[in-house]
Amino acid sequence: MECEWLKILVVDDKMARGVGANVVMVVAVWWSVFTATQAAQQNWTLSGTNLTVGGAVPGGVYSDLMTAQYLDKGDFYYRFNDLEYRFVSLDNWTYTTQLDVDASHLNHTRIALVFEGLDTVAEVVIGSEVVGRSDNMFVRYVFNVKDQLQEGNANTLQVKFESPVTYAARMYDAQAADYIVPPKCVPSAYQGECHANHIRKMQASFSWDWGPAFPNAGIWKDWRLVGWNSLLVTDIYFSATPSSSLPTTPDPSFRPGWNITIKVWCDAAQESGEVGGSLTISLGNLYSLKQTITATVENYETVLVSNFKIEEDQVDLWWPNGYGNQPLYNLTALWSDSAETETSSKTVSVGFRTVELNQDYIDLDNITKGRHYRVIVNNVTLFMKGSNWIPAHILPESVTPEYTRALLNAAAQTHQNCIRVWGGGIYETDAFYQIADELGILIWEDMMFACSMYPVNEDFLTSVEAEVTTQVRRLQHHPSILLWAGNNENEAALRDNWYGTAQNFDQYKADYITLYVDTIRPIAMEIDDTRPFVVSSPSNGIKSEEEGYIAAHPYDNLYGDVHYYNYNSDAWQGEPFPITRFASEYGYQSWPSFKSMHEVTEEEDWSSTSPMSYHRQHHPVGQEELALQIGLHMHLPPQDGTAASYQQYLYLTQVHQAMAVKAETEFYRRWMSSVTDEGEGYTSGALYWQLNDIWQGASWASIEYGGRWKMLHYYAKNFFAPVITSTYMDTDNVKVYVVSDEIGDVKNAKLTLKLHRYDQLGAVSSVDNTLTVAGRTASEAVSLNLESDLALSTHCQKDLIDLVDVCFLTSHLALSDGSYLAPDNFYLLGKPKDAPLPDASIQVTSILGPTSSGSSDWTFTVMVNSDAVALFVWLETDVPGVFSQNGFVMTESQMEVLFYADQETTTGELQASLTVMSLTDTLSRVYQNQQQEGLKDSAIHPNDKNKAIHPNDIRNVFIL
Repeated sequence: MECEWLKILVVDDKMARGVGANVVMVVAVWWSVFTATQAAQQNWTLSGTNLTVGGAVPGGVYSDLMTAQYLDKGDFYYRFNDLEYRFVSLDNWTYTTQLDVDASHLNHTRIALVFEGLDTVAEVVIGSEVVGRSDNMFVRYVFNVKDQLQEGNANTLQVKFESPVTYAARMYDAQAADYIVPPKCVPSAYQGECHANHIRKMQASFSWDWGPAFPNAGIWKDWRLVGWNSLLVTDIYFSATPSSSLPTTPDPSFRPGWNITIKVWCDAAQESGEVGGSLTISLGNLYSLKQTITATVENYETVLVSNFKIEEDQVDLWWPNGYGNQPLYNLTALWSDSAETETSSKTVSVGFRTVELNQDYIDLDNITKGRHYRVIVNNVTLFMKGSNWIPAHILPESVTPEYTRALLNAAAQTHQNCIRVWGGGIYETDAFYQIADELGILIWEDMMFACSMYPVNEDFLTSVEAEVTTQVRRLQHHPSILLWAGNNENEAALRDNWYGTAQNFDQYKADYITLYVDTIRPIAMEIDDTRPFVVSSPSNGIKSEEEGYIAAHPYDNLYGDVHYYNYNSDAWQGEPFPITRFASEYGYQSWPSFKSMHEVTEEEDWSSTSPMSYHRQHHPVGQEELALQIGLHMHLPPQDGTAASYQQYLYLTQVHQAMAVKAETEFYRRWMSSVTDEGEGYTSGALYWQLNDIWQGASWASIEYGGRWKMLHYYAKNFFAPVITSTYMDTDNVKVYVVSDEIGDVKNAKLTLKLHRYDQLGAVSSVDNTLTVAGRTASEAVSLNLESDLALSTHCQKDLIDLVDVCFLTSHLALSDGSYLAPDNFYLLGKPKDAPLPDASIQVTSILGPTSSGSSDWTFTVMVNSDAVALFVWLETDVPGVFSQNGFVMTESQMEVLFYADQETTTGELQASLTVMSLTDTLSRVYQNQQQEGLKDSAIHPNDKNKAIHPNDIRNVFIL
């Protein structure tokens, strides 16, 4: 019998092609039919009702039908194609291939089909015999098939998928015969399908308020056919505990010893009994030990354990982004049977760090002030700065490791150190977590349960048990994973009766505890005791547990984390944001740029009130809320169906979003070090909703589908900077806070606050202060009275216009040598729509480069000139890349901006596509001329005798 030595990549197929692979299993077995690469090349067909086309595995039905040009109305995201292509999700589909098996292969003790992911409800058939069934997208399935295989190529393998929509409806009906598990359906604005909570697949694939419905089916992850006689290594657990206390400030020279525990999960060839052999554990070049092992097998599984120590000065600490480096070490577990004729190994990368979610009382003398909710890594308390992650495409097979890296790089470039993987998507790819490991981005990992009640029948719970086991084993070794969270918003949904559960509250509460507390939590904590588990988000943490897991007030600012959304207040002025312990969700909507929308729309769609705009706006009354929010501070341009007016509307939505999230994030950072008498404060995290987009539509994302940065993402680079200044009004006093995440103090820093008029370049007055910036502290640096200190009435007179509408503030924080300590910031005292904004003429006067920089090999210097003060100056180009800053305020006649191209680019190419606009470009010429003459909108200013009214002011709806 010939021995074949094979390398099997147990990662998704895109990683198997060589990009970002971090998990490698090297298997030397007597026989294996397919390597991962060979499996990917296996010929498959896809058949549905009266249709057969070629199939790709890994992949999905939608992608295969698009490749076969059966879906002939354009891209998935073009116009109304989410509805045009919905029929796909209503059909049953079958993937078929032939397995060629040699007679010698059939001598193995066990032969199994291994599917890393089946989406979702399927029967696996060889010949005419069902060998396995799936009902969970997130479970790794291993089906014994030795008895069904025969010599030759006559082994027909079929994977028969039931329509996920039909299945979910069927499960809902079966459950409803006892009692309804809501919600019955998503809101009509979602344009989606019902009952996603009754099928264990990506919940957002049935639609969400930021994305379309494409309930897919398919073999979405790798598969293989393998035969073996002893053990097959599948997953590795890694635990490292320092042998000495860690300092409370990062110290790169501190390299403690570590006590290590390794657990190696294996699939066994026999159902039960004992298997003899050896286990060799290797950690880089630091450690290697071979030990003889007798493994006890139960239900075809076993776990091998190894404990050892790493002495001091051998490894460096892994740190989150901004606090140090991210050293990773290869950890290999190699199994060999007693005869050393069969081996199996797996290599993962690990990092050395500790993590804690601290929930101590903030005041032991008065415990009514509540508990902390702060992250401590390597014994250092950190402020979590980041965002929330949703699936990068509605079809997971469409997401490449390169695109994943681009999105996570964009987060790291804006100083983010934490991303929450939201519970309505998917447990992300191995590439995602490996990249997070490399970038130092901590991952708050939700379990995939969101915004619903869920069944708790025996079959459902059994499926969930397998899901949690699969995912926690797969991901446990990643240093980037901060914590596990049982669900998204389901505690709050139950307590606040989102889905009409109040009349049967006790039943739904019992179900909640059964699922998250009695099923998910013990499995996750048994497999992984190295990091925290929280039951829900938002939640009051320990306080919720003390109140029976459903707190009386799950949004209590004195405990846990909060999700906060308010579209009726003036977000730019910071009212009324919660003084919370941890803001794990908050945000405001915007639309993507015209460049993105143009790809999927036609000219008739180019209006905020078009059927297409309402179709893409899945948030109920979202268009009206956006109009209201924009109208509080800016003028909505007339929507006349032209590209120009539509582009202006899209731009204004991004301005509003950037300014609102800026104000809210700065608010949370200001409360990092202080607490009210009632106990509110000590905020320890700000994760805005959301980082990325799933398609081109209205959403809360800071990065558009495809990777283009919105204005918000540029602002995030500033408001998440290690040191920031933050200005706000407290009655008639201007207060400037300095917030620092730096470890040490900075002495002799110079804070300059400048007063500017909108109608002239340069500052009209300034105030300087020398101060010490305390490390890891937010503190008030200066408090100035508008009149006595800044002489507002002297510098800001103009006709009948309110003083605060004539002037605004900028802040600059520098080191003693004059270099920047923090990004420059600005604060608008009034509202831009009330300001006498001049018609700024902004020109790009020169582009120099390219040169090589730390950010790009093709870095260009762009000189921007303006003849007047300009708000929210927006640079845009077709060349892939990002600017050093964007959406900025010009207070001087010239500004230098860098452009970092993603690919080789010439000055001419950049110049040809570069455009610039500012806020005054969105105003009608007549109205703008009236403004420059000192006239104001009567709907805004009661003393405007000329009653010049902008035709599309949102407040006209209520006043005129």
